Amino acid sequence: MPIRWFGIAIGVEAGGFRVVTSVHDMSKLLVEGWPEDRRGDAWRVAVASCHRALERQSNAAAAREAFIMAANASEIAVDGNHERFEPPPKREKPNKR
Repeated sequence: MPIRWFGIAIGVEAGGFRVVTSVHDMSKLLVEGWPEDRRGDAWRVAVASCHRALERQSNAAAAREAFIMAANASEIAVDGNHERFEPPPKREKPNKR
């Protein structure tokens, strides 16, 4: 489920941002990449919000906002201005023959 992309400073060098482009990306970062010592109430809300969006019980915009709020609460640098980031190039699917 695509979202307005944004940048977050998880798993990158200092001062850098990883571009996040989907609810799946957010969910994966929350579960696999989020520092364990920063998993508080806002993180739990973001995880639940992403799961609801993936199950189509909520929308991607709500999950995005919950994710950004969790990053802010965890003091993880995040930049929600999608105009500052280029989304990663789309991979071309090989032609089936």
